[in-house]
Amino acid sequence: MAIKVVTVNTIGFVDRERRMIRNILSVASNNEVSYQLVENPRAAASVAIINADDAVAMQFWNEYRQDVPGISVILASAVPALESDYICIKRPLIASQLHGALALSGGNATAATPPAQQKMAALRRSLLFRNFSSAHLEKIIALSRMLTLSAGQAVFSRADAGEEMFVVLSGRLKVSVCDREGHDIMLGVVGPGEILGEIAMLDGLGRSAGATTLAPSELLVIHRRDFMPFLEQNSKAAIDLIRVLALRLRLNTEQLAELIADSTITR
Repeated sequence: MAIKVVTVNTIGFVDRERRMIRNILSVASNNEVSYQLVENPRAAASVAIINADDAVAMQFWNEYRQDVPGISVILASAVPALESDYICIKRPLIASQLHGALALSGGNATAATPPAQQKMAALRRSLLFRNFSSAHLEKIIALSRMLTLSAGQAVFSRADAGEEMFVVLSGRLKVSVCDREGHDIMLGVVGPGEILGEIAMLDGLGRSAGATTLAPSELLVIHRRDFMPFLEQNSKAAIDLIRVLALRLRLNTEQLAELIADSTITR
């Protein structure tokens, strides 16, 4: 099967942010889709990632969009607008959210998709399971269960026991924490192909954030008591998982270093 090439245009980002996005696109690429960053900002693309906090970038986008009416759009803002018709991610947390936004920009699974195929497609889109074999994915599906939730329903709260992880099949969920004054601080929005709660499930400790549905959502639930024996019995899957977690840590470390450097410069 030929690899689908998805071209991505970034509008309003400085060079270091473009380098970070390029690295994330490389991680998101797999044997089914290849994400390629265009160098010319006026070139046609399949997906546009726009710095919505930059007035010049938004003006350019309003002109550019006339030439690419069918393009998928991802807005990056310090204050994402959940009511927007576009996919929104939070700056400067691009590294932790862009992969899920790319999955969303590719479209959601339709109701006509057979459940087994929908589950397999969601796992293949996810960063965590992207390198797993079909046989391993089938085993994970067999040990999982489905969970259907309405909008505004809590999936888990901060400090809850982390016994399960969730793969989003459809819908959108908000990940957030409360500050000392009790104000809700949104960390990001996730959609189909994204995974929630995997770190707490793997280390057995409490949740570090809460998750609430923003729309009716269907989740694949994988319990620690089932997943850990699966890893023990399938060393190749365990190694693949370790590589992905290490890669994600490397990207987060790179982003943290950039934020510290920026903070030092502005003092």
